[in-house]
Amino acid sequence: MAAIHMDQKQFETLRKEEKPVLVDFWAPWCGYCRRIGPAYDKIAEEYGDTLTAGKVNIDENPQLAEAEQIEVIPTLVLYRNGRAVDSIVAPESKAAIDRFIKAALEKSGG
Repeated sequence: MAAIHMDQKQFETLRKEEKPVLVDFWAPWCGYCRRIGPAYDKIAEEYGDTLTAGKVNIDENPQLAEAEQIEVIPTLVLYRNGRAVDSIVAPESKAAIDRFIKAALEKSGG
């Protein structure tokens, strides 16, 4: 399953569900965001049974980015039971995202 492009309403709904949600805060003008995008899409497919992967364009949802205190992009945040469990800024590879997800899920009891 591909990553879901989320607006604020979708974000709020998915964040409250039992299934963990991994959100990529990004922007189209961010070169590094575009480079890591294909790796994030692979993560979305591979972890589809474990979590929901979403993307939030901070240019289209600036209030959401501000509310979540996103200062640098790309930032990936794992949410579970309505709260942020952990985040990673500018992951260098798919392997780094894999490690982050495993550690964050472990930290959150899953």
